Amino acid sequence: MDYLLLATEATEAATDAAEGGTDFTVVLVILVAGLVAFGLAWFIVGPGRDRKTGDKREGDIPLAMRPYHSDEELETVGMERAMAWGVALSLFAGVFLAAYWLIEPARINDKVDGYYEQDVNAGAVLFVDNCASCHGTNAGGGAAPNPYGEAPWPAPALDNIAARYEGSEIVTDVEEFVTQTIKQGRAGTPMPAWGSAYNGPLNDFQINQITRYVLSIQTGEVPEVDAAAFTGQSGMELYANNCARCHGDELQGQVGPALNTIYSRYGADLDDPSTFQPVRDTILGTLINGRNVPTVGQMPSFAEVLPEEAMESIIDYIESQQVPGGPPYGQVGPATDTAEAAMPTEDEE
Repeated sequence: MDYLLLATEATEAATDAAEGGTDFTVVLVILVAGLVAFGLAWFIVGPGRDRKTGDKREGDIPLAMRPYHSDEELETVGMERAMAWGVALSLFAGVFLAAYWLIEPARINDKVDGYYEQDVNAGAVLFVDNCASCHGTNAGGGAAPNPYGEAPWPAPALDNIAARYEGSEIVTDVEEFVTQTIKQGRAGTPMPAWGSAYNGPLNDFQINQITRYVLSIQTGEVPEVDAAAFTGQSGMELYANNCARCHGDELQGQVGPALNTIYSRYGADLDDPSTFQPVRDTILGTLINGRNVPTVGQMPSFAEVLPEEAMESIIDYIESQQVPGGPPYGQVGPATDTAEAAMPTEDEE
């Protein structure tokens, strides 16, 4: 897919220049018309109508010494002139404000659209320079160097991110989610932090431009998960391929919290399997919806990566690795106790 909006398009540049020239012409015409109307009013109903051409004697008299209007003139011609000016200015103000009220919203919207297009064009350039090497030239997905092995790390498509998170219980504002992900990166993955506040190379304005570009090319197409591709994989294999990089090879916690004590932390009794289901539902919901922690990072949704059967297999594996340890959820205490620290000693056994 070609870029929808590119700043280098000559036709768009010419259109922008023409629109800028049109705006200047309109302002100039209004200014000239206002000056002409003021001049006409000055000589038709204003003081200019009584000026005598060729008589310069009055001009030789200092202003403070010139004779002023008589009482009769003040109460007739002077008063009528002032009232005429009041009526003319009132009519002008009424017409001008009404016309301004009608025209201004459209002008503001045009400017907003223009600035939006500028941001999208700039975002397209920034995306090519910084993001396309992993996410693809057209944001359709690609691969990144894998810090955990030789196989390339799959980089997700970004042209369907709005559709992927539509109706999500965790991500309620996709624009904010994309912006924050670019700013602070995604821990445990090759996605680095790009925001200057996180020691990245881009400022907030540039990141907002990239976000606007990404959201401007949304296709709304979310591919279906190929369940057959996961047939035969055990829960341990699925965990190793999708979860271990953040939660540790032994579920001990790493970037994300420990999972080998999650049942205890969420209030389940390891000796009573009937208490397991609420914890299983919580883990499944997190896998489907992801988890957004603004100060830490985002756990992505696996709804478009794994079928639900594979998620259940991962949960079965997590359940089989549970050991006592960790405070109940919501209480103060470390959430990443290791398996060794949680295992009972020989005396306790």
